[in-house]
Amino acid sequence: MAKTADTWEGRRALTDNPALAPEIFQNAGRTLMDMDLPSEAALFCGLAGDEAGLKEIVRKAVKEGNFFVFQVAASRLKAGRPARAELEALIAAAEKSGKKLYAGKAAAYLEENY
Repeated sequence: MAKTADTWEGRRALTDNPALAPEIFQNAGRTLMDMDLPSEAALFCGLAGDEAGLKEIVRKAVKEGNFFVFQVAASRLKAGRPARAELEALIAAAEKSGKKLYAGKAAAYLEENY
């Protein structure tokens, strides 16, 4: 079975072998970002230690108001918790796009952690 990120089976083969070189996981993460699968991309960027990739996913999640993806990517960052301003921007973007659940979850996270 090919170990590529463009199929579910390929992603499974990659995650079943955590001893692979970080570059393989990084390439998988970038492929998944290109495929607009950010939560899965965050997994592979995390396995690769790709902080830049994770930060890119966080930025996109903030812009789109997607708290779920934000939380998945931010939890894998080694730099610690995201900035308060990022969460506030995410809440505003979520409210603007009608994602009330994401806005509420982000607001609750903000209140609990800052």
